[in-house]
Amino acid sequence: MTDLTALDTLIEGYNSEQDSVLSTQFTPIHTKLWQQIENYGQAVNDYGAVVSHHLQRTSAIGASFIKTLGFSECAAQNFYHANLLHDLGKTHFSYNPDIWQTPHRPTPQEREDKREHTRLGVELLDLSLTKSSTALQSHPHIELIQSLQRYHHERIDGQGYEAIPAEQQGKIIKTICIIDAYDGDMIHRPHQPTRRTPKEALDRLKNGEKYQGAFDEEILERFIDFTLN
Repeated sequence: MTDLTALDTLIEGYNSEQDSVLSTQFTPIHTKLWQQIENYGQAVNDYGAVVSHHLQRTSAIGASFIKTLGFSECAAQNFYHANLLHDLGKTHFSYNPDIWQTPHRPTPQEREDKREHTRLGVELLDLSLTKSSTALQSHPHIELIQSLQRYHHERIDGQGYEAIPAEQQGKIIKTICIIDAYDGDMIHRPHQPTRRTPKEALDRLKNGEKYQGAFDEEILERFIDFTLN
């Protein structure tokens, strides 16, 4: 079973803004992948704008919030840069961009198809690193990115995409799951009458049927206080 608690230490062990391997080798790859995200759905529905804005918001919120949990400024910056690629899998060629904006509530099959983006993000990043050095491929930043890609839809009741139990998730994964759900709930979907407000989204996280048993109660309460204050 995957133990993700090690990420809470790993994220403190390097500096993504001063690391020479990342600046010389990964920056061009990151730039290309980010352009892939921004261009997703171009000439179809331009859904890349929705995805990229979601990634920017969750990265900024998460970087600020994890410092209230005791993480350093360096860890916050590492989170910010890594999290920008957590939805890369949505740009996989196997997806029609319209699957993210169906005029109806997703069917069970559509929900299953959409879930694949967590696995496909890891696959796309691996492909982008095929010709890279061992130093980059084994870099902790790559591990952090792929962990955020694969596990940002976990639940502490073990009912998440990969069914990781709460005691094996750690603070970083528990946090991104809350923030991703929060921001995602405020993205307006065609089948919704109106866009949810921040307060409505927070109430859903705490009291909504969909999320009962999903989140670490202490981190969620601290996130609610952080967001409202």
